[in-house]
Amino acid sequence: MVARHGGEPRETFRRVLREKGPIDLKTHASKKHEGEIMTIAKSPVVTMSPTTPVYDAIKIMVNEGFRRMPLVDPGTKKLRGTVTASDIINYLGGGEKFQIIQKKYAGNFFKAINEPIKSLMTPRALSMSTTAKISDAIDIMRKHNVGGLPVVDERGHVWAIVTEKDIITLFSGKIREAKVANLMSRNLITASSEVSIREAEKIMIKRGFRRLPIISNSEFIGMATVRSILRFFGSGEVFKHLQSGTINQVLQTSVLEVTMKNVATIEPDADIGKAAKTMQEKNVGSLPVVKDGKLVGIITERDFFKLIIG
Repeated sequence: MVARHGGEPRETFRRVLREKGPIDLKTHASKKHEGEIMTIAKSPVVTMSPTTPVYDAIKIMVNEGFRRMPLVDPGTKKLRGTVTASDIINYLGGGEKFQIIQKKYAGNFFKAINEPIKSLMTPRALSMSTTAKISDAIDIMRKHNVGGLPVVDERGHVWAIVTEKDIITLFSGKIREAKVANLMSRNLITASSEVSIREAEKIMIKRGFRRLPIISNSEFIGMATVRSILRFFGSGEVFKHLQSGTINQVLQTSVLEVTMKNVATIEPDADIGKAAKTMQEKNVGSLPVVKDGKLVGIITERDFFKLIIG
């Protein structure tokens, strides 16, 4: 789902932003010795130890509603890495990390969910200083194509986390005067309602997606996401599908088990301001674009982020 933005709508939108003046950051009270980034970063931040079992990590991420979490040393509280929902989906059948379950645990799900989360984390994770500017966060996110960054002090202690959603919120009141159709991704990868959870996971990991539209009889019926898959593995429902304790049986479960139905959608002729507002109100990172019951595109936080940063 690579966004393909038209040049003219992008330039029109940026011109509107310039005409409306710079973003006012004075409304955010900044503490002494803290930089501009702390006016929008989320603090305090929930962290995990590198030795946290995968199953506990899943439950924490599901309960907190997070897609990424910093891993810190229990003693020093220093940043050791980050783990994302996609990393866990990779482990649970979507990618090369699934080999850990196959080789180390012979496919035994009950043993595999106790693997330390550090096996899945990205070590030496990207981060930024508490004294940094918002523009610094934008530059790092753009350069490395990441959706979030831990914010650390001079000792490497994690104080907050900033995401592309936080950046977009700054501009939310100014995002308008262009149609959703001009910004949405059109060349979509979708999956049939008949595919298994593992097939859906593999598509998401291979393509770098966090969400996958599910289609039945040419009709859009819902969205499978990394969060909905984690919710499945973190709930008691998953154990209903276990017969001999092997994860392969769980992975053959229909994708419908992790498909979110009745999701908020938007029409292609709607203003992008309406799309941004709907995403904020519904607390979602994307909106399927539907016309006459047919999926014609998708608009995401990443699309808005790319639009804003240029």
